[in-house]
Amino acid sequence: MFGFLLLGVLAFIVWKLWLPALSFAQGFRSLLERPTGRTGIWPFLKGTETVAGEYDGRPTLLILHHKRDEHSLGYLVVAMQPAGGAEIEKKQTGVFREWIREPAAREAWDDLELQHELKLSFSEGWMRVVWQPTGFFSFPGPFNRARWQQVLRSMHTVVTSLEGGA
Repeated sequence: MFGFLLLGVLAFIVWKLWLPALSFAQGFRSLLERPTGRTGIWPFLKGTETVAGEYDGRPTLLILHHKRDEHSLGYLVVAMQPAGGAEIEKKQTGVFREWIREPAAREAWDDLELQHELKLSFSEGWMRVVWQPTGFFSFPGPFNRARWQQVLRSMHTVVTSLEGGA
């Protein structure tokens, strides 16, 4: 009897730890127009969930890589594609941060980097932000709608500035 009780307690603890991670991609999906992708228990167990759609008319993608062993860390990538993304990359030179000239876009960049602790890059016609928490953290944790909505708004501001500078 004690064994079944212990097994039940362990199952409950594992379920409570996985529940926030299982709902993250679904929460992000709710921020996008016409969302598609692979979410749910099977992609979660395989280690990678994806959600694609549009945010304010721009193609947007989330790729969530779950931690699977002690030597790999979980991380997520959110990418947004500006109109003419590949052409923007060909026309620009230097460090990505220097492509951003408008004050509002620079503030949005700082918000992404400093407030939300994201690493920004631009390649293959997409602007990407990567988040990988440090320290003891239940990755990706519960979905915070306000935080990720602000991330998407800031990304949109930077992408719009890139289009204007191209």
